[in-house]
Formats: sequence, structure tokens, C-alpha cells
Amino acid sequence: MTAQSPERIILDGRPRALYAEPLYRLLASRRMDFRSFGDCHSTSCYRNYVGTWQITAGSLYLVHLNLMAADEQPLPLEAQQRLFRAVPCSGFPIKAHWYNGALRVATGRRLVYSHHGWSHWFERERVFTVIDGVVKRDREVNTAAILKRQLERNPEMRDWIEGDKDSSTLGPLIWFDDDDEDWVADWWPLDYRPDAATAGRGSVTEP
Repeated sequence: MTAQSPERIILDGRPRALYAEPLYRLLASRRMDFRSFGDCHSTSCYRNYVGTWQITAGSLYLVHLNLMAADEQPLPLEAQQRLFRAVPCSGFPIKAHWYNGALRVATGRRLVYSHHGWSHWFERERVFTVIDGVVKRDREVNTAAILKRQLERNPEMRDWIEGDKDSSTLGPLIWFDDDDEDWVADWWPLDYRPDAATAGRGSVTEP
């Protein structure tokens, strides 16, 4: 397994890492697979795309979408058109009326890196509960406290987290010290206007 690139969500005017796939169910129901687009693929992003999301007036919107390989690439016009027909809509932003689930947004320093999907641990997470694209609950979770309790109850977990220090290979999880920087999705796609995002309007440049 490989740690996966997160989605991106705009909160308080800045992009953050989103550990959820709100687009998955829509694509699956329409038998759409963005892995068929592009000539380069990365094991760090098996889905082959990165969506940029925003919560506006209590609803979740997809405001931008790029392919993802070694770096982000504009979504081909054919893929855009297929997506717009599937919703249906005429363009971005797209209200995510199909989505039901939780949105995990890292808001604190990363404590534990996992080489498995999205199983990192952070100090804090903001968790949104979404039903039919509408936010029903917004809460801050002290995930550092949850991890601390887990380690107190199961001391053997620390050995698993830290890995085998005498081995040249990394363990399944790597513990980060207090002075390590957190990873945040603080970048904007090259073909996207941040000013449009803050106004709740997505903008995409056609290839």
C-alpha cells in the first residue's frame, strides 16, 4: 500500500487536506473512471484525480477538478463534459447532492504518518457530516487525545507505530517528533483562481 494524496477543501479562504472521496459514489454510479485519462499515473493517487471542494451556504460544492500524476494536470475537455452530463450541470461549481458521509479535514499538526491510504493521525480534525450534499454537523475532534488514550490502553501500539528501529526498512507507521512540520494542502491548482473560490465560484481553464 501507498499513502494517498488527499482531496482539497477550501476553509476560511485557504486550501486544506480533505481525507474523503465525495466524488467516488457519483463516478461509480455512472461507471466513470478518470484513470482512463492521462498518460501518466502515480501510485500515490490511485483514483488519478484531485478535487477541490468548498462548503458554501451549508452545502458542499465541487469547485475544481484536476488529473493527478506526478503533479496536477488540467482535466481534459472530454472528461469535463462527461462529468457535467453525469450530474447534470453546465459547469463548476457543482453541488454534491449525491454525497452522504463524513468529511475529515486535518486542522492540526500531523502526529503519525501511515504508508497505508489515509490512516495518518493528526492533532485535530474538523469533521463534517453531510447528507444529500448538505452539512448537518460540523465538529472539531481532538484526535491527539484519542491517540493518547489508545496508547495508554495498548502500550504495544507504540512499538508498531515507531516501527523496528534496528531495521533498515520503515515500520507500518512512523512517529513524528514535536518539532516536525505538519503537511497541509496549501497549494492552488495552476489553472484555478483562488479569488473565485472565496466568492464561491469555481473557475477552470479548458485545455
